[in-house]
Amino acid sequence: MKLLFEIGMEELPARFLLPVLQDLKNIMEKKLTDSRIKFGTIKTFGTPRRLILLVEELSEKEEDLDSLNIGPAKNIAFTDTGEVSRAGLGFLSSQGMDSTSFEVVETSKGEYIAVKKFEKGRLTKEVIPAILKDIVLSLTFPKSMKWGNKKIKFARPIQWFLALLNDEIVEFEIEGIKSDRKSHGHRFFGEEFIANSIPEYFEKIRKNNVIIDILERKNLIKSLIEEKCNSQGEYGHIEEELLDEVTNLVEYPYPIVGGFNEEFLEVPQEVLIITMQVHQRYFPILNKEGQLQPKFIVVRNGVDYSEEVKRGNEKVISARLADARFFYNEDIKIPLYENLEKLKTVVYQKKLGTIYEKVQRMKKIASSIMDAIEVEKSNSLIMNFTNKREDIMRTIELSKADLVSNMIGEKEFTKLQGFMGEEYAIKSGEKREVALGIKEHYYPRYTGDSCPTGIEGTITALADRIDTLVGCFSVGVIPTGSKDPFALRRASIGVVNIILNSGINFSIAEVIMKTLDILSETITLNKNKNEIYTEVIEFFRQRIINILAESGYRKDIIGAVLSVESSSIIDVKNRVEALQNISENADFEKLLSVLKRVGNISKNKNELVVLNEKLLILEVEKELWLFTEKFGKDFEGVLEKKNYNEYLNKIILGIELIDRYFTEVMVMDENIEVRENRLFQMSALNKLFNKIAIIEEIEN
Repeated sequence: MKLLFEIGMEELPARFLLPVLQDLKNIMEKKLTDSRIKFGTIKTFGTPRRLILLVEELSEKEEDLDSLNIGPAKNIAFTDTGEVSRAGLGFLSSQGMDSTSFEVVETSKGEYIAVKKFEKGRLTKEVIPAILKDIVLSLTFPKSMKWGNKKIKFARPIQWFLALLNDEIVEFEIEGIKSDRKSHGHRFFGEEFIANSIPEYFEKIRKNNVIIDILERKNLIKSLIEEKCNSQGEYGHIEEELLDEVTNLVEYPYPIVGGFNEEFLEVPQEVLIITMQVHQRYFPILNKEGQLQPKFIVVRNGVDYSEEVKRGNEKVISARLADARFFYNEDIKIPLYENLEKLKTVVYQKKLGTIYEKVQRMKKIASSIMDAIEVEKSNSLIMNFTNKREDIMRTIELSKADLVSNMIGEKEFTKLQGFMGEEYAIKSGEKREVALGIKEHYYPRYTGDSCPTGIEGTITALADRIDTLVGCFSVGVIPTGSKDPFALRRASIGVVNIILNSGINFSIAEVIMKTLDILSETITLNKNKNEIYTEVIEFFRQRIINILAESGYRKDIIGAVLSVESSSIIDVKNRVEALQNISENADFEKLLSVLKRVGNISKNKNELVVLNEKLLILEVEKELWLFTEKFGKDFEGVLEKKNYNEYLNKIILGIELIDRYFTEVMVMDENIEVRENRLFQMSALNKLFNKIAIIEEIEN
């Protein structure tokens, strides 16, 4: 059997569509599973005007239920007089049984009372109406509404339900809205129709100019935009996020090319592009060199060209671009640095003060980062950063100055923060590197976005995010569930990605503690400084695990490395990489087994603080101690150079010797002194082996 369910409604906000379709599928899967109804695939489709669910290979009926529910132990279920106790009665009541409807069963733990149940499966067509009704009432949205005199809440008023089980209507009703076999086509280019079967529904919905498959609509928009532009040697600038939104705003897409006055091109093209994308959901048109043309593409919810739609959108975009040009021209009349005083009036967070105060903290944090950086000649980005301190501090000072400009401060063009800072800095005569740093300190803005390219933007970005993270944790503004108002997860991911991308090696732990000191100068911390430090470090730890795992490193290896104290994110990555590389060595399995054995046996308590070489009886004991001493001395040099591959290869050289030791030596000797000496030897070896990672945590 097949089930088709369609919820028809007024136009749904585009951002609601994908999440609610996922909920629709998840809830249906759970309902069918709970009802013991077998099913094949569950597919969802959707447009702004309808949510559609298709379930295939539904079984004809529920599976019969034959169960044995175990209750309390017999000695608890009965009183001393042999009557059913309160505990026994409570269990029987929960099973819908009386005090005589049970039996005593023997289990591995003793005798227990139990209730046997047999429930014959109902026909699927008898169960489905209640399931569909429950689904409608279970769906949730970021915002819901009521309409008319109805009590039901939904994202938008529901207009109809179409529900078919094969060719039959699944009958149910919610506050006067009855299920039927009727549906509606496109609001302007379709009609109401009756579907006598599920295949007929798919045929007629298409004829009525509705493309219900989201991916098909998306691909159609892309291909039609390419078609419109290719003949002119131009291309539509398509950002995935906007494409997804537009796809979920229409039932049938028809792109139309519009134009605007070339005079607007005097404004930076980023301003014009974002104006078109954010405010009008238009796709800008660029030439092959990537320069904006005085054209745009609007995707109409219709099936053909409309001159009226074209003219209307051209009129609207002209007004929008005129606003942008006015704000821009007003802003460039004032040097960017003159905006700094205005930042004192903009509250960042009530307990953390103003944006101006945040910038002052960022300067101090940046200074602590630069003091902590290990300069490496191989890293061109940081080789000469000491000569850039002045530019870095200037970048930080001006990094938020565009927030109080007309363009950003009017809340019309907030997506342009950073872009406008760069533009206004250049117009104000600031260095190009400083201007670029102002823009790039917001990078990466989303998953997959670029990281800052210059040292000015890199240090500013780190100082900004670390201040945000540590500051919010210090005043108790911590992410819970899906709530993360200051985007702390994104900020911490940004810090890790920026460090890994730039190769800047410094102690993140040291900088976090320094930031707490800086914050405590002006605000009241809501907890002990060490508690906040621990929380922030753990927050970073989770991000490091996820980011390195997404890069292809093994989670068990990442966890093993993070179990050893390492304050540098670059150092963690280098250790993980060395371990992952050696894990592909043919001897790695044997290495793990040997090292885990050393670790396990060294856990036994021993009181010695130094080895007694006179108690090394067997030759293999002496050989292993010589290896341990030499390895320890060599290791100091290896660790100083952070040559972890060399360190691990040296461990591998000792595998055969350690293996022979366990074959020939009884560590837990009857002689207490010998035993303690051998345990100390194992402990000393184990400490050396676990310098870069807790080897025992790596999976065989």
